[in-house]
Amino acid sequence: MTNKVTLVTPPDDVLYDAFRILLVSLDQTQTQMLSSALYAIEDLPSTVLYIYNPGDDTDWMFDKKLKSDLIIFDADSEDQTLVGYLTAQKNSHYFGEQKSLRKIANSAIYDIHSLKELLEEHIAKYV
Repeated sequence: MTNKVTLVTPPDDVLYDAFRILLVSLDQTQTQMLSSALYAIEDLPSTVLYIYNPGDDTDWMFDKKLKSDLIIFDADSEDQTLVGYLTAQKNSHYFGEQKSLRKIANSAIYDIHSLKELLEEHIAKYV
């Protein structure tokens, strides 16, 4: 079975049912790790990746935050106000190190194995 991963950037959206992940300010290494982790998941459902980068429309990002099953962001982002806001979301996890806030360590993503486990856990809740 072939499953589809759809990349969505501002100002777009999609209307079909899918597992949704909001990605905020990820660097190239983090993006590659996510891609590898998704590829390694058996029975990956149709997945939408909302991609937000600094300078994009924040209203779009806030809307997609509400629609997403999972939020993954870079805690080393320049916008520490946004990092603090995303850290407070119950379905958020991060790469890097929290500078302004100390969140429970189980929200940090350390390597591809922890990322794959995180994705599988959230996909199981979705399915």
